[in-house]
Amino acid sequence: MKVEILMIGKISDKPYQKLIETYLERCSRRLPVSIIACKNHDELYKRLSGRENVVILDEHARCPNTGDFVLWLEKHIKSGLNHLTLCLGAADGHDSRVRAAAGSQISLSPLTLNHQLALLVLSEQLYRAISIMFGEPYHKE
Repeated sequence: MKVEILMIGKISDKPYQKLIETYLERCSRRLPVSIIACKNHDELYKRLSGRENVVILDEHARCPNTGDFVLWLEKHIKSGLNHLTLCLGAADGHDSRVRAAAGSQISLSPLTLNHQLALLVLSEQLYRAISIMFGEPYHKE
């Protein structure tokens, strides 16, 4: 399976960019993850065409703990689908067309996070989940 993160906006702060790249590089050994920066809602929506497994990140959705996030990701990996598309919206949230195209939604936090911080949290949690799934020592209980 391949994970694609579609986001509105770019990573403009170098410290965020470096950390995000570090976590996604670590993920790539087990689960390839790529980021696609979109200029606006229209571009993000157009890129969803033909996507088989779309999940939006939304602060109002269910916010899993780490164990639940691992089970959620594992379920998607074992689903037999080739791609998991995670959509990270703009400050005003997701366009209604993107919401309609999504099969589900998940929250990283009940707090509102800027898109760079949300991407960093998502990247770290993907790496943590992969580490747990494969029994690697990153995650400490």
